[in-house]
Amino acid sequence: MNFRKRAREASEVETGALADILFFLLMFFLMISTLASPDAIKLLLPETAKPMPTPANEVIRLTVDEQLHYYIDDRLVDVANLEAELTKEATSKKAVTLVVRMDRNQTVQELTNIYDLAAKLKLAMVMAAEKKK
Repeated sequence: MNFRKRAREASEVETGALADILFFLLMFFLMISTLASPDAIKLLLPETAKPMPTPANEVIRLTVDEQLHYYIDDRLVDVANLEAELTKEATSKKAVTLVVRMDRNQTVQELTNIYDLAAKLKLAMVMAAEKKK
């Protein structure tokens, strides 16, 4: 009997598809993790007999129209006096939030100037926008 050892064929594992599968799994888990609710932890808070109302901070509304006219709460303000007027409004209202309504044709530089001013006065800034149709 002639028992000869046959030359075995080299076996290979294709890894090209594994990279694609890992990429899709990574994308799937990234998308799912953004959908997770941060308020998922349920807490039982302590009760009180005399609830204290939370102080409602007022906001300052700053509007910039197409002709670069600045309005603080519907009152026309000169650009040169904008910082002083915002400071006065923030102290009188005890406000910490600046709501900016700006014409869509204004430049990013105008928005950046307002943002810098709000940061200087330590006001949180919210940009008002219309809902897309």
